[in-house]
Amino acid sequence: MMYYLAFGLTMITPLFLLIFGVKWKIKTPKNRSSIFSYHTELSVKNDDTWAFAHYHISKLWIRIGIITAIGTLVLMIYLKDNYSAMILWILVGQMLFLCATILFVDSLMKAVFDEAGNRTI
Repeated sequence: MMYYLAFGLTMITPLFLLIFGVKWKIKTPKNRSSIFSYHTELSVKNDDTWAFAHYHISKLWIRIGIITAIGTLVLMIYLKDNYSAMILWILVGQMLFLCATILFVDSLMKAVFDEAGNRTI
């Protein structure tokens, strides 16, 4: 029983990434004060930065969501007998992927926009 609870827990992050990646790829959130949107100092400057940030983060989150889901499935099935020792490492790995996507999109935005949110490229 605990294995299935742990399995569900480890699948939350990949599913979150996939759901919001697909949702934002289809439609950029309109409300900038929404808790479920990509907020950084540069992404909220104007409509162009907002759309750019959500477009790129959605593409990354779909890919990373698929990769982390497959990786989590394989690890949880392969390590079924000793899953409790690996749960923390799996969750840490997922969070590192999540943080890396945020850093990547933020650096991409800084390459394309100036500090005021105007396109430089």
